Amino acid sequence: MLTDLFVGVRSLLSPARCVGCQLPWSEEGSSPLCPACLKALPRCRFPWCQKFGPPLDQAVSVFHYEGAAKELIASLKYSGRTSLLPFLGQTLTETVLERLGPDPADAVLPVPLHPTRLRERTFNQAHLLAKELADNLDLPCWTHALVRRRPTLPQTQLPREARKTNVEKAFSLGPDPLIRSARLLLVDDVFTTGSTAASCAKLLKQAGAASVAVAALAHG
Repeated sequence: MLTDLFVGVRSLLSPARCVGCQLPWSEEGSSPLCPACLKALPRCRFPWCQKFGPPLDQAVSVFHYEGAAKELIASLKYSGRTSLLPFLGQTLTETVLERLGPDPADAVLPVPLHPTRLRERTFNQAHLLAKELADNLDLPCWTHALVRRRPTLPQTQLPREARKTNVEKAFSLGPDPLIRSARLLLVDDVFTTGSTAASCAKLLKQAGAASVAVAALAHG
């Protein structure tokens, strides 16, 4: 009872705001964005999916990494606003089904964080997104299939030519089974040059994966 009263008073003193424009917004319909920002989301259009050479087979992104989409990801990643996960997870699910079809993979797995970064942030946003996507698709989520064995700089902070070097030999295989012959869907928050996804895919293909696609919230 007291908790409900506290939440009510707090909401009056500090009303919810749209993640995009920061204007007061009640998150009606489970959207963290007001109608104007929701409509203005910079969605990735045609081509629906991007073909790559080995080892990465396909890449799917929901948004361009700008505007309200960038604010959504930053709010989750750096402010710990996990209440955004249902909205982001559902949006990612719809995009995967639309672009990769009704049977996109045998399992979902996240791009891992290094333990040092995980302790700093307390959670891996790719892990949380992968769990949402896997639950929505009724697929297993192999959260330990990959391990980041050395810390790396954030890809978005590096020039294009340095991104591949940054993630070389940064990953190793974890204990999750059944990689051989599996169709895998790798999940990350932002897809930049594809260097991180390709590094992960190379390991998974060497372990016998039939295919590796990547699904990301944003491309940029």
